[in-house]
Amino acid sequence: MNRAFIKYPRLLLISLNLVFSAAPKETILLALVLGIQALVPALGIFVVRELVDAVAGQATFAVAVRWGAVWVAALLITQAIGPLYALLQGNLNEQLTAYFNLLLMRKIESFRDLGPFEEEEFYDEVRLLQEQAAYQPTNLLIFLTSATQDFLALIPLVVLLAILGWWVPLLILAAAVPYAVVSFRLQRGVWETVALSNPVARRMQYCSQVLLGHEFAKENRLFNNGAFWLGCYTQAFKSLHAKMRLVRWRQAGGSISLALLSVLGVGAAFFQLLRQNQSPGSLVLFVQSLALIQHNLSMLAQDGGMLYQSLLYMERFNLFLNRSPSLVLPAIPKKQEKPLKEGISFENVSFTYPDGRTALEGVSLRINPGEVVALVGENGAGKTTLVKLLLRFHDPSSGKILIDGEALSGLDLEAWRERVGAVFQDFGNYALTLKENVTLADLNRAEDKERLLRALRASGTDTIAVKLPQGVETLLGKEFGGTDLSGGEWQKLALARAFFREEADILILDEPTSSLDPKSELEIYRQFADLARGKTVVLVTHRLASVRMADCIFVLKDGRLIEAGAHEELIAHPGEYASLWTAQAQQYEDEP
Repeated sequence: MNRAFIKYPRLLLISLNLVFSAAPKETILLALVLGIQALVPALGIFVVRELVDAVAGQATFAVAVRWGAVWVAALLITQAIGPLYALLQGNLNEQLTAYFNLLLMRKIESFRDLGPFEEEEFYDEVRLLQEQAAYQPTNLLIFLTSATQDFLALIPLVVLLAILGWWVPLLILAAAVPYAVVSFRLQRGVWETVALSNPVARRMQYCSQVLLGHEFAKENRLFNNGAFWLGCYTQAFKSLHAKMRLVRWRQAGGSISLALLSVLGVGAAFFQLLRQNQSPGSLVLFVQSLALIQHNLSMLAQDGGMLYQSLLYMERFNLFLNRSPSLVLPAIPKKQEKPLKEGISFENVSFTYPDGRTALEGVSLRINPGEVVALVGENGAGKTTLVKLLLRFHDPSSGKILIDGEALSGLDLEAWRERVGAVFQDFGNYALTLKENVTLADLNRAEDKERLLRALRASGTDTIAVKLPQGVETLLGKEFGGTDLSGGEWQKLALARAFFREEADILILDEPTSSLDPKSELEIYRQFADLARGKTVVLVTHRLASVRMADCIFVLKDGRLIEAGAHEELIAHPGEYASLWTAQAQQYEDEP
């Protein structure tokens, strides 16, 4: 309890600081409006009492008019404060949502490796924080202001009841506070159940996404598996609903029991006041104040429970923002001149993914400057993992990678990556214009039209551009109503992106033509032979017809380097490469 007493106020202060940082002016104005809004109900009740007593006591007309005017003014403030509060809250909500999303995006961008994205827990955490960023920061503000208003409104109401007798507010609060406290705890239990059931809720969301999303539509209809996904959704829903139903029954039972205690306290106070012959205005004051106190206590319990859920989110958000990077950058990074002089060396490199899967084991190889090397092997052999290590998306579990004799881990990471042009197997299809899809590789040269044209020609994308409605300015992708491309056309665009980075002295092509037809593939490699002159090239492919241009071929199997040599050398001796070549030989019978 003591830890919670310290923890949540501190977390609340951190959360409020984030809210204030998002929109300081709106936050201050909202706080002022909140204070006024909290005082107005008590003021209205006090004025009604004076007005009733003035009329009942047959006061002068002037006195009645004066109190009537005050009552009208209080009513006017009450009516005007609502729209102003809604205006400020709406403006602040929008700024909070954008601010928290930007914080999340900047934090994700600060991770310079892929390590976190290989962890299932990290992926789930990011999805949860992203989904709830649209409403939890806003909820924090809404329920904090509402709970604060409920609490502040209680103070003048208690003072008004104390006018009738010091014992009146004590008796009312003694009966009502336990009800509010238990209601808060029960409400908190509901939200804790929701939080613990989050994986089940995500399962429901995934099942509905599979049936509602276009990307699964063809297979769902071909395999007629809609009933399967409906069943998965229903099963997850039943599991979640059973837990929530049990918690809500407990909440209702506890609330009803304590409500009886509260009613007994109220009844005792009322009959005691009748015995004291209080004035009609005092009895009106008692009834109205009592109704507002009970309402505010009930709302305080409800808002407190909702606020607790928002604080749980803020706690996770704050922990994520303070998460240490998994990639350790050198304090004084080293920069190297281009091009490579000694080459790239892998020395006894091994790598294991966070899930325990070993991808590379004891790999040692050398890539000489200006050399074209190919990495071949079956799926899962470790080819793409080796490329990820070269780009320092991960650090080796053991062993080291040297660039011109210097450890890759000691180099300036951004400067090293700027030297690389790459096409990845899972390249991006961006909902941007064709021009923007290409120039993302080097935004500093985005307006270099000649460079763009050279990249389009080298990748064969120039023939695609001339057919588009607005040429290179045509919006691509379905997301925002743009023109969609075929898989092969998107891959050519990814190649253009790599070729646009002309200053790169290292090219990495991971299955660069997997979506292309043989004719397009041949044309791409002819262009590639010209573009690769003077550059160091790493080609990853399972289509062996394209690797004969390589100076050296490295053959990987189950994470180990088992063969290395030129094409003619490898097929001359029985081995893994010769076996793979023979299996694909019918695709190019005219070749030796």
